[in-house]
Amino acid sequence: MVLYARKSTGRCAMTEVFDFRKPSAERQVVAHELARPVFFVGFMGAGKTSVARKLARNAGVAAVDMDTFIERRCDMKVKQIFAEVGEEGFRKIETDVLRELATAANPQLVSCGGGVVLADENRRILKEHGFVVYLQVTADEAASRISNVSTRPLFGDLEQARRVIQGRLPLYEEVADITIDTAGRGTGAVAREAFSCLKREGILT
Repeated sequence: MVLYARKSTGRCAMTEVFDFRKPSAERQVVAHELARPVFFVGFMGAGKTSVARKLARNAGVAAVDMDTFIERRCDMKVKQIFAEVGEEGFRKIETDVLRELATAANPQLVSCGGGVVLADENRRILKEHGFVVYLQVTADEAASRISNVSTRPLFGDLEQARRVIQGRLPLYEEVADITIDTAGRGTGAVAREAFSCLKREGILT
């Protein structure tokens, strides 16, 4: 489990990441190391956070969710940040956090927000500093995984969600080092494939 502690009470204060995961007594986990940060990208509902957490537990490495990181740093929910500073302001914060995680001394598994690939600078950071796993999902599949679509307004209009995915597809493909199709597959199966790919590519040692 990754826990966070803010260094100050000011808004958007610095946030430290602590990794307190330990192998359980019932199932010993062989601790691996990451040669570089691994970024999970894809549309909402692709399972980025769940897969990263599962993989972290199985491989004995640290994982962090970017949106959660940003919320704790800014002491407000993502939707509140959007309301206060707009999408442009949020994207600037997102880029700062992405750069920080990409250049951290200890590489982690990082689950990114669905729109992280929209900024040119973000795509540059992803390609130059990390290894990118694109979790592919269709709008219909993603919608079926979300129990409460009211928390994801985009899925209120499935046709719009399809258009957004189609528009982002070239950007996801541009940054991807590997692509994993998640259609009809559970978190465990996707995490196992990611594990195998990272081992094969020499990213997980």
